[in-house]
Amino acid sequence: MNRNIEHVRKNIAERKRHKVKSTGYEPVKRRITPPQEEEMHGYPPLVTGEFKPPLTTKKRTSFLGVQVLFSVLLFTGVVVSEKTDLAITEQPEAWVVSQLEEEFPFASVTAWYNERFGDPLQIVQQKEGGGTAQLALPVNGTVKEPFQNHGRGIIMTTDGGSEVKAVKPGTIIFAGNDEQTDKTIIVQHKDGTNTIYGFLSAIDVHLYQHIEAQEAIGQLNTADGETKEFFFAVKKDEQYLDPVEVIKVDEGSD
Repeated sequence: MNRNIEHVRKNIAERKRHKVKSTGYEPVKRRITPPQEEEMHGYPPLVTGEFKPPLTTKKRTSFLGVQVLFSVLLFTGVVVSEKTDLAITEQPEAWVVSQLEEEFPFASVTAWYNERFGDPLQIVQQKEGGGTAQLALPVNGTVKEPFQNHGRGIIMTTDGGSEVKAVKPGTIIFAGNDEQTDKTIIVQHKDGTNTIYGFLSAIDVHLYQHIEAQEAIGQLNTADGETKEFFFAVKKDEQYLDPVEVIKVDEGSD
């Protein structure tokens, strides 16, 4: 009887070994350790053995190293390009400077949009009542200082309470205080010219507003019986033009 039982056990063990070899699966051998003295008294067990950090830490460390290396290479490239006069570095630098200094053609874009879609494209709503005809003078007055005096523009004198009107359609690219002409408005036109209106008493337009010819953009206010000086200039391609030649101005003297 005992021999038969022993024979059956051997057959079962042999079948298990054969099954493991045929499937390639090997059961995990778990190591069972007896409870520590601390666990028997209700305390957490002591951690023994060497601690192995997770693999993600190694990956993060290597990625950080790549970032540091790339930053060093980028910084070195910038320093070298600044210290050397190579032609390959001058062209991108010149292009960036020119793009930052060049004015965006707001008036041309507005005119293009108006031709295709009918209404002006503008950031600030256009004021009603603007006309479309060309205006010869921004104000009614006489020329006190001609263009030849300082090569920037003309200074006119006019009666107080006058409105300053735009000479032709355009977009406001500056409306504020200027160091030389105090309250000033600069209008950009689609032909590439800028008209400048200075020494104003009040500004009635906003930045990037589209305006039409003869539309009031500012005020010249004085006390009763006094005259007010007004600065007017025309600029194109970073050069000032004589407004007398660009627009018919009735020159006069005091």
